[in-house]
Amino acid sequence: MTLEQLAELPIAELEEAVIFSEWRELRRASTRSLTRTAALMTALNYEPTQPPHQVIGVVGSKGKGTAAAYASAALAGLGYRVGTVMSPGAVSNADRIRIAGRVVEEPVRRRVLLQIESARRQLPPATAESGYLAPTGLFLLMGMMIFAQEGIDVAVAEAGIGGASDDLSHWPLKGVVVTGIFAEHLEILGPTVADVARDKASVVTSSTRFCVSFPQSAEVAQILIQRCSSREAVLLESGLWEYRMVEHLPAGFGRTNAALGVAAARAFHGVVGAEQEADLLAALRSVQYPGRLSLHRFGEQECVVDSAVSAAGLDAALDYCRQTWGHQDHQVLVCLPPSKDLAGFIQRLRQFPGRKVFVKIPGAYTGMPERDAWPWEWVTDDQLDSMLRQGHTLAAGTVLFTSLVLRTLKVDAERLFLA
Repeated sequence: MTLEQLAELPIAELEEAVIFSEWRELRRASTRSLTRTAALMTALNYEPTQPPHQVIGVVGSKGKGTAAAYASAALAGLGYRVGTVMSPGAVSNADRIRIAGRVVEEPVRRRVLLQIESARRQLPPATAESGYLAPTGLFLLMGMMIFAQEGIDVAVAEAGIGGASDDLSHWPLKGVVVTGIFAEHLEILGPTVADVARDKASVVTSSTRFCVSFPQSAEVAQILIQRCSSREAVLLESGLWEYRMVEHLPAGFGRTNAALGVAAARAFHGVVGAEQEADLLAALRSVQYPGRLSLHRFGEQECVVDSAVSAAGLDAALDYCRQTWGHQDHQVLVCLPPSKDLAGFIQRLRQFPGRKVFVKIPGAYTGMPERDAWPWEWVTDDQLDSMLRQGHTLAAGTVLFTSLVLRTLKVDAERLFLA
């Protein structure tokens, strides 16, 4: 297909052709290639050191999106024009890239997608030996190109998977946010949690001024301390001031990760004057990040949607539902691939008195468990609309699932915050 023909495609089809083509062809035979991304940047005449010079990177095993959302809102509340790249989007790929909290307009996205495709055609074809351009890396590059063209003051960029092994490592980071690191993606970053921590910590370089970290295990904390010390980056944690800024959020992982984002914005900005706190608080309280303990109305029913993938995350979501509805006669819809904590979900839900349903997504690239892996009801995703109309619901699982739920609920993700 020629570039002219691509330009006539609907934006979702254009995005599929440009961003996902190499991954879909080679993901079972090869791996992502940072070298190929660097070659693409050269073909684009794009330098990672070009504006925006100020980039805050977000790495970790869980909660990166929340930290990125609240770092972006806090920076906007402090007067900066902020670009945000999230991985993945909440509802669709369109909301991965934002300026001042709002989804970038389609003509801008279309223009940059065609620029990327034109440059990609200058590279040798991707093979199993060369590796492929990772979709997360292409969205990140797309966002950074847009930010350079649109005059952003500071970018907040969420890693896809990893740190040194992620395309985020192409950019010199002024600040780094590290959410909780645990045994996630061991098959890619492992085999141990220490290996995962070292990979993620490696985005702290000599360009990094500060690193804000979630309370980590002793092993992970020591790795971060050593990395920051060797690169002369100040290692921080969020404190009482940051928690006060997000005390409107339910207690738990979400509030902790939001406080991390606020701490990163404060470290970037410096002293926050009393006269700035009102604008900062207004921006933080305006955050609407669907899929992270978000509550939605659907006909006569309500639905809480949360991207929990561990037993502890499910516990927090169940507690939130009890606090919201005051009872446990709601239903729980779950969707997790075999690689996630399905056993932990089942253990927690054995004592739950309500309806427990696994929603299978046929053809999901993450894979689905066998039917006998779930002891209760089992439906397919084409039944989701009717399921959501049968009572108050907690929908919990991977972003692949929660984004489908949010689209079924017709949730608008156009804006992330107001500032």
